[in-house]
Amino acid sequence: MYFENNPKRILHVVSSMNRGGAETMIMNLYRQIDRTKIQFDFVSHVTDKSAYDDEILSLGGRIYKIPSLGHSGPVSYTKNLCNILKKNGPFTAVHAHTDFQTGFAALAARLSGVKVRICHSHNTAWKPNLRMRDNVLFWFCKQLISSNATSYCACGDEAARFLFSDYVYNSGQVRYLQNGIDLELFKQYYDADRQHIRAQFGISDDTILIGHVGRFYEQKNHVFIVNLAEKMKKRGLNFKIFLVGDGPLRSDIEKRVVNKGLDNHFKFLGVRDDVPMLMRIFDVFILPSLFEGLPVVLVESQAIGTPCLVSDVVTDEADLGLGLIVKRKLNEPLEKWITEILNINKLKRPIWEKIHMNLSKRGYNVQDNIVILDDLYHINK
Repeated sequence: MYFENNPKRILHVVSSMNRGGAETMIMNLYRQIDRTKIQFDFVSHVTDKSAYDDEILSLGGRIYKIPSLGHSGPVSYTKNLCNILKKNGPFTAVHAHTDFQTGFAALAARLSGVKVRICHSHNTAWKPNLRMRDNVLFWFCKQLISSNATSYCACGDEAARFLFSDYVYNSGQVRYLQNGIDLELFKQYYDADRQHIRAQFGISDDTILIGHVGRFYEQKNHVFIVNLAEKMKKRGLNFKIFLVGDGPLRSDIEKRVVNKGLDNHFKFLGVRDDVPMLMRIFDVFILPSLFEGLPVVLVESQAIGTPCLVSDVVTDEADLGLGLIVKRKLNEPLEKWITEILNINKLKRPIWEKIHMNLSKRGYNVQDNIVILDDLYHINK
């Protein structure tokens, strides 16, 4: 099946197209590419409508929904992907973003004759406390990636080392595609009236506003944030915490907040399309994750000039040299985290010119990443 102007089509394999880090990165690129020459399509593992679905369709993309590997099993999952590739192609490339499962997408692409097969690592760990069975499964998945991918991509060095075999990593085959953002868009929010926006949310000047953006999954460690808030309340601090995002654990966290009598200190904002504006009004962005890759939200927070307090599992590559990243260990007393919040709340925010220069030098300007993408997909070959 061919389309008007015959743009080269890239099939992205994702868990869903909700507002997660990898998904936001893909959409940042999608908005910037020349869609008369290249188009993105998507395989998603959720039946419900995702946050970016409407925008994808408006940009000319197609969305195919199939059961996840865990629900369908390896054989059916691979067969479903093959059917999509054969019925809806030709596809210039398959670009898989599902971490240790990406090898199955690469296998389906190879069986379907797709020449460019990219496995992309967005994390530095799978899950905490791996059992022997998990380690064996992960080893197998790494071999599947090595056997079927033609290209390897990662958001950073630690993410590359995590997902790919030692041979792939050490041979220099991994391409690094930073989680680029639209700096011109962030410039608009940087110049916004921060005090006026805070007032619209009822946040006074003397209230410490702590923000978190992330899915309600175990990885993001929302329980830690609740426990931290409980300690801050006992100290009599004037604070609010905005939690942006959605996910399977949201109701559990909401109940925990109510049970601890913290509901006046929390606001659950759900999925939002104005995250840069919210980050502008945060005094502190907090990310106490159990494991991470190179989170887009940390790039965004620094791009808006907001200081970040993060767990020490966050890769050093996330620090963009603006003096805005402070790390603490999760097993440290909560009092130390509170002390850091009070300290970094007083930090002077960098000027926009320095933010723009530092992010551009480190490859986080999405405009510059389009060139890397064209080469990755062999667009001009």
